[in-house]
Amino acid sequence: MTTENDDLLRAPLDRETRELLDPHHHRASAHLGDQLLVDPVQVLKNVAMAMERVDLDISTPVSIEEDVATLEELVAMVEHFDKGPALVAHALNTAARVMNARYPAELVRHPLPHDCDLRRLFHADVDERSQDVARAIFNQRLAENDDVRDSEIAVDLDGLSSQQRIEVFMAVFFLYGIKVGALQNRTGIR
Repeated sequence: MTTENDDLLRAPLDRETRELLDPHHHRASAHLGDQLLVDPVQVLKNVAMAMERVDLDISTPVSIEEDVATLEELVAMVEHFDKGPALVAHALNTAARVMNARYPAELVRHPLPHDCDLRRLFHADVDERSQDVARAIFNQRLAENDDVRDSEIAVDLDGLSSQQRIEVFMAVFFLYGIKVGALQNRTGIR
């Protein structure tokens, strides 16, 4: 046992750290000195919670940075924990679960068209390759009954940079919002 960081153990916890340690709080990270502590499980919970919020009220503004995960948390997930495939798979599976529970299967399974361009619709800062990968795996997941596995998504993300992997995740999230909006318009839920 080392006593090297005993002063950290005795120091009063700041608000960030208390929130991170609180199992009922949505905080997924805290700064401890010059280090960032990230709870990958909480990041995934925040993704699901935000996606469920979008479905419950499509007009609710949702910011990935403020409501889902900060850029620092996404970088940690993708670069440090090598959880890019898990993050994308979780978003895809959550999207399918939420939509299949509420909307007719034939509408959910209908693919988003190739001209569904996030850069044009939202001026999203996503490169073409990342957007194409996101649209392809989004449509593929909705056509299947079973959850996609991280290992399957890893193949789709192979050759993409960390930034592109984060862009794929963000694009999947935005594509989900587009699809939910279309489903709600089509079914009259709005």
